[in-house]
Amino acid sequence: MRDLIRIKSVNLRDEKIDFAPHGFAFLGIASSIPDLDIHSGEVFIWHAQAGILPITKSEVIRFGMDAPSGLHIILSERIVQSDCYSVESFEFRILEPDEISTWVGKAILSGDLVASARNISTTDEPVRKFVNNDSFEKVLVLKPSIEINAWSSQRGMAGFSSTPIILTARIWSVSGDLLGPDGDRESGEWSIIEDPWSQTVSLLRDGQNLQQAPVLRSFEPPVKNWVTSDRIFEEIAKVIGERRRGHSGESSESGTVRSMLLQNWPLDHGSTTLGSHAIFIPGWLINLETEMILHGRNGRLYDI
Repeated sequence: MRDLIRIKSVNLRDEKIDFAPHGFAFLGIASSIPDLDIHSGEVFIWHAQAGILPITKSEVIRFGMDAPSGLHIILSERIVQSDCYSVESFEFRILEPDEISTWVGKAILSGDLVASARNISTTDEPVRKFVNNDSFEKVLVLKPSIEINAWSSQRGMAGFSSTPIILTARIWSVSGDLLGPDGDRESGEWSIIEDPWSQTVSLLRDGQNLQQAPVLRSFEPPVKNWVTSDRIFEEIAKVIGERRRGHSGESSESGTVRSMLLQNWPLDHGSTTLGSHAIFIPGWLINLETEMILHGRNGRLYDI
């Protein structure tokens, strides 16, 4: 974002100002931004990073109470509530996420910005190789289980617009022992997907393909949807624990009879280590009567 502003602004300068509104990062002061048809002589440029909540009218009012005099441009990766534009206490303009995407896209097409594809590894490395890597370049996304056109036609829904997005989830790397009924131990490693949107915890099986996450707008789930730290082992243990067939001998007059029983092999808490990393789930932002999120794995709709 800073690079694009630097390219498209006239006389951009980094100046310190005694004003630091919560949720807004100061990018600098420019004489004008011709690309946005802004020619005011002094333009304060701000960036609102992506977040769960939209920018509200009260937030804009608080911003304007202490803002320096002049035109303020807010580049927002957060949704903006429509009543924000009714604020008249100071001079401002907000570029919403869709406008920023269009602006960035035009800059790439014109050659002002250079876009390059990420290098995608073709090796079948275990998922655990990624879970402790802090680089965003290694963040993964699950492949979708639904196709949006088929999904809409099955429901008799047509004519709505859709935008690909990614939904934040979590992948857990688990290592530990399964405990057999006779004190036997069996070591193992597992990858577990925590999907806070559907509020499920499930085993990532070998057949579930992962790919590197594209650069798309991402959405965070409600905080309350995440499994709490005091419950995560319990939920993971439910997924990993197994019931296996075992033999038991019963005596009878004719001799010993072998019968098949299901025996529990639970995950041992004491031997278990957990590590987590962000992962994404594919989805779409669709415009029905209101904007909603379509989950790309379970086909359900969620409010923004």
